Amino acid sequence: MLWLLFYWRLEKEKWFDQLILAIQELNKKKVDFEIFIFWKWSLESQLFEVHDKNVHFFGWKSLDEIKKYLPNIDYCLMPSEFLETFWLSALNALSWWVPVIWYKKWWLEPFIFQECNLFLARWNTTSERIVSMVEKLAKKPNPERIKDKEELEWKIKKLLPEYTEDARYERFLKLSNINDKEKKRILIVSDFINKAWWIETYIHDVKNLLESHWHEVILWWSNLPSWSKWQWKKRLWLLLSPINFRNINNLKYILEDKQPNIIWFNSLLRWLWANVVKTAWKRRKQNKIDCNFWMMYHDFGYFYPFPSQLYHIEDCKTPLTKKNFMSAYKWKNPITKLAVFCKYYRIQPLKKTLKKEIDLHLSPSDCITKIVSESYDISKKKCKSFPHFIQK
Repeated sequence: MLWLLFYWRLEKEKWFDQLILAIQELNKKKVDFEIFIFWKWSLESQLFEVHDKNVHFFGWKSLDEIKKYLPNIDYCLMPSEFLETFWLSALNALSWWVPVIWYKKWWLEPFIFQECNLFLARWNTTSERIVSMVEKLAKKPNPERIKDKEELEWKIKKLLPEYTEDARYERFLKLSNINDKEKKRILIVSDFINKAWWIETYIHDVKNLLESHWHEVILWWSNLPSWSKWQWKKRLWLLLSPINFRNINNLKYILEDKQPNIIWFNSLLRWLWANVVKTAWKRRKQNKIDCNFWMMYHDFGYFYPFPSQLYHIEDCKTPLTKKNFMSAYKWKNPITKLAVFCKYYRIQPLKKTLKKEIDLHLSPSDCITKIVSESYDISKKKCKSFPHFIQK
């Protein structure tokens, strides 16, 4: 019996549709396995079409709840092909001593076993690769699985110290150029601040970490709408974002009232865009606030028109010119081409603003740091890697 775990958004961009196809094919072949699926999102309804008894769906659960099932788990499935800025879910799974079945690439490459590398499965689609790999692993005797976990534990013991909360806080102190006795007031700015997606969850994790060291942390802007509202609101807000004067006036009040030492911008692409950075910069120029500006690049949307379709880092061409940006368009749909064209010109003001006004450009991994520097023509001294930490 092989015990599998999947805990990611049930989205096409996470290749969840391919996982469903693989589950159906594995059951047709009568492979002996059980799979535990956590989380929610748009493809949840497709999962309900799979009525097999070896598929256990729990919806969204906290990490503490998920951990209860870990003693029986042999492998964690993460079959997405597109590039992530930081594989936090995979890092969490590895910290639980659970091998990850994935495409062996980027900074996690040393920690993905060759036999768990989906690149090695000689099939065309991800679903076929999953079927081939799970079939092979299901035949593996328990003594070999135990040996694999022991080898993984040895590797992970070298990895984990770099991604603990303590290591993260030490990086914060170094970046902010303060000692542990100095206390700062930090304003974290993001399109949305409720725990809806991983960026928002990350923001709250950072808030809790900094507050545990007696810093004052303020979160600023709004809550992400429910999924049913998000689709039409997203399109409407993208159109209205250049004239979101109400938010600008609110930010002016927050800045002058709270007087933050650091303004830490996070997600800006969905609503806030360049206006909030410009507003804060003008206040600083007028000596109404005295603080540093940080920007965290969580995704490729700042440099590439289709971040959920970026499979090779070479496709994200630098610098960020119209020619390089439009080269990502590979279809014949004129509406899509127009949308890419418009997005490029929407990003340009944000690019100029961030380059001019941000003091420190942060990203979750070194490879993203390089793209930030080359895309926006920013000095490497102002671009730093600031990895996430393992969630508890």
